Amino acid sequence: MNVQLVNSLVEVVLNLSPEEQKLFLEKLNNQHLTLRTSKPQTSEERLLLWQEWIDTAPKSYANLSDEVLRRENIYDDEV
Repeated sequence: MNVQLVNSLVEVVLNLSPEEQKLFLEKLNNQHLTLRTSKPQTSEERLLLWQEWIDTAPKSYANLSDEVLRRENIYDDEV
């Protein structure tokens, strides 16, 4: 076990901003999930992994108004 490397990684992560730490943890969790899903699994195990992924997926509340989504507002009139 490489304790020195682990300690160095911990130090680097602790020096990240809170936003960077959050991104790091999200990527680490996604990588962990990817490694776990690379093995053949039963349908129950796949369902559990899917539910875990849903719980860890980024939550986006960036809703667009109906006005922004209108066709005439999506495309330029300069054709």
